[in-house]
Amino acid sequence: MGTDEDRCKSIGRNLQRLRKDAGFKSAKAFAEYIGISPARYTEYEQGRRCFNYDQAWVFADALGCTMDELAGRSFKESDADPRKEEVGAYFDMLTDKSK
Repeated sequence: MGTDEDRCKSIGRNLQRLRKDAGFKSAKAFAEYIGISPARYTEYEQGRRCFNYDQAWVFADALGCTMDELAGRSFKESDADPRKEEVGAYFDMLTDKSK
């Protein structure tokens, strides 16, 4: 699983990628958008500092991503509940009015 330092660096890389994907060209622009100092935010992206749970929610909300995406966590399709697909098929059969 790695050390805390490894996890901070990995999450920092995810944070940087998600920020760029969301259209924020610079760390400074994003930091100002969420109301923290650019220096502190840069430490998060570079993995020199880990952020807490509350800060992670701020990042995820501002970037339009999930906490799982921010942390780099993904699920395999085989982990999904097979009943979900069945429910989705029934939903697709409904008319717009009945949805």
